[in-house]
Amino acid sequence: QGKYGFIAQLNEGRATKKRATEFRVDKVCQDFDESKFNFKKVSQKEVIFVFEESRTMTASFDDAKVVGDESPNMVLINVSPIEYGHILLVPSVLDSLPQQIHPDHLLLALQMAAEANNPFFRVGYNSLGAYATINHLHFQAYYLAAAFPVERAPTVKLFDRMCCGSSVLVSKLASYPVRGLVFEVGDSLSAMAELVGNFCMQLQTMNQPFNVLVVDRGARVFVFPQCFAERMANGQVPQHIVETGVNPAAFEIAGHILLKQGQDYSMCTEEDAWELLAAASLPEDYFEELIDLCFAEARDMCLEGILEDR
Repeated sequence: QGKYGFIAQLNEGRATKKRATEFRVDKVCQDFDESKFNFKKVSQKEVIFVFEESRTMTASFDDAKVVGDESPNMVLINVSPIEYGHILLVPSVLDSLPQQIHPDHLLLALQMAAEANNPFFRVGYNSLGAYATINHLHFQAYYLAAAFPVERAPTVKLFDRMCCGSSVLVSKLASYPVRGLVFEVGDSLSAMAELVGNFCMQLQTMNQPFNVLVVDRGARVFVFPQCFAERMANGQVPQHIVETGVNPAAFEIAGHILLKQGQDYSMCTEEDAWELLAAASLPEDYFEELIDLCFAEARDMCLEGILEDR
């Protein structure tokens, strides 16, 4: 209901089924810790298949592939699912990669969105400090047969940026509770991965928590730098929002809000959803400063990559 069409879902059991957070929430980049839970420790029953780029440029399924000494890109079930088909994509699972984005890893997520070839399939990423709960590189994805509110939000064009020989349109959200950037590309997932991935790497360097949402079969990506956990730690989030227990990660910020208590669900309004999400948004002046700094660095990194390819 309402102008924005926020989606509220009651999921009372998810909080108790999720794996516990075992790391600091005030530091985006942290070393992989073998002693903590990681996806090398999951049960074989949680493994669905291995996902990799095809050498023949056509999609196929091999039900008896031998992985050998490779470090496969593993697709796992989510033991605390939100929606239909909720899975985890774990790039190079045996390489013990921490929860940090690199263009190559993002490209894999974009390729999965493209291969799913379904407008209702979205891929999300949460950094440490922005409600990732496991410090082992992974993306989440699921199907939701409805438009996320952020997908319909108005945008303001910032610029077109050339990367890897292709143009990527960069815009910012307008009239949405959380400030964010929108990247759109025509036909080059590699260009999208390079520009967005380098932008995210700059956020990591600056210790800025963020979330990523991939939609439209990989052709559009949202990036949300956020500060909800920091505000929580500083006592700056209103108590009635704290008591909902909602952690605004990628899918929540996109407008699919998981409520953990029946009373909150029955009484939730569009105004409530807006207020909750707005508590995660960066101040406007800092947001503008951040994107200027990150794009300057991301542009240089893209140029360096082009020169190295030559």
